Amino acid sequence: MKGRSWAVAIAVTASLILAGCSGIPQSGAPRIGQPVPGAEDPEVQFIADGPQAGASQEEILRGFIDAASSPREDYATAREFLAPKIRSTWEPDLNVIVDEAAQRSYVSADETSMNLTVAPVAEVNAEGEYTEFSTRTPLTQGYSFIKVKDEWRISVAPDRVILDSQRFNDVFGSYALTFFDPSWSYLIPDLRWFPSRTSTGTRIVNALLDGPSPLLAGAVATAFPEGTTLTKGAVPVVGDVAQVDLSSEVLEADDLTFQRIRAQIAGSLAGVSAINSVSVTVNNNTEDLPALTLQSPRADPRALVLSKDGFGFLSGGDALERLPGLSDQVEALRPDVVVVNAEHSAAAARTADGVFSIRASASEPLLVDARSGLIAPSFDTFGYVWSVPASAPASLVVSGLDGSQTPVQTSWPEASSIQSLAVSRDGTRVLALVRVGDDPRLLVAGIQRDAENMPVALGDPQVLAVGTSSAVTTTWVDDLTVATLTTAADGSTEIVKQVIGGQSELLQGPAGAESLVAGSGLRQLRAVTSGGNLTALRTSAWQVVGTGIVLIATQLGSPN
Repeated sequence: MKGRSWAVAIAVTASLILAGCSGIPQSGAPRIGQPVPGAEDPEVQFIADGPQAGASQEEILRGFIDAASSPREDYATAREFLAPKIRSTWEPDLNVIVDEAAQRSYVSADETSMNLTVAPVAEVNAEGEYTEFSTRTPLTQGYSFIKVKDEWRISVAPDRVILDSQRFNDVFGSYALTFFDPSWSYLIPDLRWFPSRTSTGTRIVNALLDGPSPLLAGAVATAFPEGTTLTKGAVPVVGDVAQVDLSSEVLEADDLTFQRIRAQIAGSLAGVSAINSVSVTVNNNTEDLPALTLQSPRADPRALVLSKDGFGFLSGGDALERLPGLSDQVEALRPDVVVVNAEHSAAAARTADGVFSIRASASEPLLVDARSGLIAPSFDTFGYVWSVPASAPASLVVSGLDGSQTPVQTSWPEASSIQSLAVSRDGTRVLALVRVGDDPRLLVAGIQRDAENMPVALGDPQVLAVGTSSAVTTTWVDDLTVATLTTAADGSTEIVKQVIGGQSELLQGPAGAESLVAGSGLRQLRAVTSGGNLTALRTSAWQVVGTGIVLIATQLGSPN
């Protein structure tokens, strides 16, 4: 046998998982939906009824749509409604339409065909990518019928499943495929949706081998050598152990690559409730290797603020813990926005003079962008400061340690202005709140970097939910979730929480909020009001946790 053989049998643990220019799409912002069910939710399997004797065409079609709610045994019950000619060729996994069942309309087209019209809410494509629709544009599809042993059966049907919103959340689960950031430090989640059944693990691993979604293409790395496949064509689960046997392309990979492959597989399968551990082999060959230790870029749970007492972490009431090398420089600038890196050794800040780069090792801040009308800057894991004028959304630049500027090709040519920009803590994606005329758009796009990890371009953007009120600013909540602060005409505020690749929902906002910053998760979502109060989200209510606050800084992570 050429090369070396190896395998690992590992528990899928939290330590392996993140705790992690074509223009703006023209469909507009998605609607606000329902929260994503957690990966720990029990798998639900519906027991569907087969066709009844003497059923009419409409009864057969209604029964078929209902039976497709059960993916058991490859939709075996739903296939009973189909004519023998298409029973084995119908491909339900190619597309799922999520709709409102009460708005379905069944209309006969002629003696052997019928049209079904639905009001789509969202769809899932063959790769498991979920997209919410901004409008309820009706979708009409045709079905044909023939008699089989004197009973109506469907002879023509589109390759898709139609589920109402509630049943979709019961039948489908969300699973985060995991890839690496460019530095190979973090696992980056790529959310997909698959029906809960025995083949779910196979679909997850095959999707992982196929590579990231369009959003992350070029922004993340994968350890799998090109051409890697499943040798058995499936991921059998024996007991609660998923057995993943990979093709010979992996044999030439070094130990570190093997470990990264294992981490990606384990992280991707962690959301499958039937799987508690994973065995990875190559052509059935085995060798033990230690597991990688991977951490997520989690922020310090304390609020990092500029107050009347200075710049630092709120610690125990109004006590302030200053940051060595940074606090003095921030206080001297008196900025209105601050972003601090994960090591707490550098920051970006905005004043009336422009955007500054602050280094704890330097004696004074460095002005890196003096253009007028700059929005709040952002910072990334590689030390680049991001800045852009509000009125020139295509004029995005990044500044290096020496203050040198490099333009970044944006992917929102239709945008007329930009309000907010935030780079994810793992450095792979950018979140932007832009306007196309009077229409607000919340976009997320992958960051394309050169060999030295300098940002050079943004990938095709994905449109996220922004709500119906006036959007103010947006922030990363965690590696998959963002939150947008909006205000209504009466001054009330709302928070639009959106899972990237998933569903959205509205949360009540704090009265008078002017800024919004997240730590790690919703429990660390904080806002500063017009009166200088620092408020934090506690369960479903906002509480004042600090006073006399000028600003709350965004943290990219914590050195601890």
